[in-house]
Amino acid sequence: MADEAAPEGKSKKGLFIIIAVVLVLLLAGGGGAAYFFLAGKKAEEGGEGKEGKGEAGKEQGSIGEVVELPPFIVNLAGEESRYLKVVLVIQVSSVAVKDEVTNRAPQIKDAIITVLSSKEPSEILTVEGKYELKLELVKRINQTLTTGVAKELFFVEFVVQ
Repeated sequence: MADEAAPEGKSKKGLFIIIAVVLVLLLAGGGGAAYFFLAGKKAEEGGEGKEGKGEAGKEQGSIGEVVELPPFIVNLAGEESRYLKVVLVIQVSSVAVKDEVTNRAPQIKDAIITVLSSKEPSEILTVEGKYELKLELVKRINQTLTTGVAKELFFVEFVVQ
């Protein structure tokens, strides 16, 4: 009887060790695969890899000048008591336009606040709504500028509450 119990205990212990080793190998393989795929995507997207900035840095330098505006907090239109906090970055065509954006900051901020506060939450919570809002803001900013144009607008932060 004692001889029969000993092999059963050893086989359970051996089975447990085999399962543990297989799980560790699977986790290590999965982690390695995730690192390989995610690190590869970062390098392709222009993130710094082992080679540094390289050509990706050159491409990023060619996007033009950008101006980061301070955060805007506005009440949204509608009967609901909701507000929007947004941080915008404007991509402009040249250094001269960047300087003009800085000099015309009050007019540009007024235009942005006017557009933002005229929107209802349902209009800007969808992807299409955000895209239309970007287009409208770029159009209003370009109406203010005289030396060039705002090429693109980026939402760095966008919170509706």
